[in-house]
Amino acid sequence: MAGSPDTSTGGGPTAGRGVPGGHRMRTGVDDAAPAPADDDAPSDPAATAALIVQQRARLAAATDVDGRVLFGAWGLAWLLGFGLLYLTAGDDPLVVTSPTVAGVVFAGLLMTALVVTAVHVARRTAGLHGTSSVQGAMYGWTWTLGFVAIFALGGALARAGADPEVLGTVMTIAPPVLVGVLYMAGAALWRDRTQFVLGAWILVATVIASFAGRPLMLAVMAVAGGGGMLVGAVAEELRRRRGAAPRGAGLGGAAAVI
Repeated sequence: MAGSPDTSTGGGPTAGRGVPGGHRMRTGVDDAAPAPADDDAPSDPAATAALIVQQRARLAAATDVDGRVLFGAWGLAWLLGFGLLYLTAGDDPLVVTSPTVAGVVFAGLLMTALVVTAVHVARRTAGLHGTSSVQGAMYGWTWTLGFVAIFALGGALARAGADPEVLGTVMTIAPPVLVGVLYMAGAALWRDRTQFVLGAWILVATVIASFAGRPLMLAVMAVAGGGGMLVGAVAEELRRRRGAAPRGAGLGGAAAVI
């Protein structure tokens, strides 16, 4: 029929609109031409698998939370802090200073270790997303709220008129119990034997300290608790020297806010 659209090109009524004869205008690019090959893409499955392994190793190294830093910082804080509390305790202290001053120094050591931990973990886990990131965040908040609850317990006992001996015993035993339990839970979550052994050791040391009584329990926590963390730092150093793979962000979640 005269005036009807030309469909001879197979492109439908609009295929040749505006072009004489109904032929499509050529753009210089063949629609059927294959896309250029990526010269950087591996050409065989073995090379692809090797590239994936290399990228995973690079990511693990970039997000590796160094147990030597974490265990070392907290081991020193416990060794020096509990040690100073022990040396200033009792009627005939080995170091003549106020127990209040020793407590403030211990708190400063703990805050220093906390800052070291937070900065190190934040740098190592920046930009991580997904399940591991959520697990680490939830586990970190568990540490934070656990310690807030312990200090709230100490405040409640003080307001209730608890004897200083009782209050000191509770505040010496409760934090290591929390640390040991959460270390072992974190070990189960991330399948980390080093954390599990260290958590179990801290709990054993706490049990021994509870039977030792004050002020000897302070010495036990300094040597066994703080010393145990320092041993953990040495064990981590030996593990790395053997060429073990980085742990990634798992350890950071476990020790993010000890």
